[in-house]
Amino acid sequence: MFKHFRFLAIAWLAILIIPGCKKDSPDIAKSSTQEPTVSSDQVLTPAGYMDKSKVHYIGDGYHLNVANGRLQKLETKTGRIIEDYGEVTRTPSQRVPYATGWIAYAYWSNPNTSNPITYFTTNWTVPNVPSNKGSQTIFLFNGMQDGLTSSSYIIQPVLQWGPSAAGGGKYWAITNWYVSGSSAFYGSLITVSAGTSLQGVMQETAHSGSNYSYSSSFTGYSSASAISVTNVPEAYWAAETLESYGVSTPSTMYPSNTDVAMTSIQILQGTTNASISWSTAQAVSGSAQKAVVISNSSPGGEVDIHFR
Repeated sequence: MFKHFRFLAIAWLAILIIPGCKKDSPDIAKSSTQEPTVSSDQVLTPAGYMDKSKVHYIGDGYHLNVANGRLQKLETKTGRIIEDYGEVTRTPSQRVPYATGWIAYAYWSNPNTSNPITYFTTNWTVPNVPSNKGSQTIFLFNGMQDGLTSSSYIIQPVLQWGPSAAGGGKYWAITNWYVSGSSAFYGSLITVSAGTSLQGVMQETAHSGSNYSYSSSFTGYSSASAISVTNVPEAYWAAETLESYGVSTPSTMYPSNTDVAMTSIQILQGTTNASISWSTAQAVSGSAQKAVVISNSSPGGEVDIHFR
């Protein structure tokens, strides 16, 4: 909607683990209609507001890597370290930014981490533009996390309306994000039009012991918008999510569509389709913004995200 989103989700600001339930089952998030006070040194990411010094662009030909507990930017061709972003872990005093804006989502936690997720894809169509083009930001994505704690990360192909740290404005655009416990990273932002068909894909690219490598991309779009990370913990928690900020009037500030269908969902474990059972959560119980599971199939699964 995380075993270690810290992206992704969580101590996730408002999501709590349900007492008496397994650790990967988050409770329904609290309402995020009241926007947090944001200082001038913070910028918006799909994991909430973060200090802008912790948010970075990763261009084509580069990827993220964890080595000796430190997160680094490497030149993919040579393996040369371009920048060191510091230790991956968070200090206990740092607040988890996740889920402040997770409005409605479906989630599934792989019950067999010895048989990891190797592929997660979802198709959806870019919705209509909102009739009220205010200062709101809307994120729609499928994503994977390595848990729900304060040190968790999320990797995700993201469709956004409105501004974020990656850019944007009163139009739809796509890019991919990796958000660790302390930093956020994104690729090039690409403008898309309402009615455009999208396919967001995350896949395991390598695995050695407890270290996993993943890529996130949109099929058919420039590799400059993609994100890759190597040597991170296993991403076993999957989600289909509506996240938003600054939506004070949902009836006009969300797209005019009734919903967006997240379709053709497929999750593989190795080369075998996973047996998925999606659960759902929403920021405000009973509100119009909700996730509805149409099919748990893989391939061919569907989760509809309702705006109204």
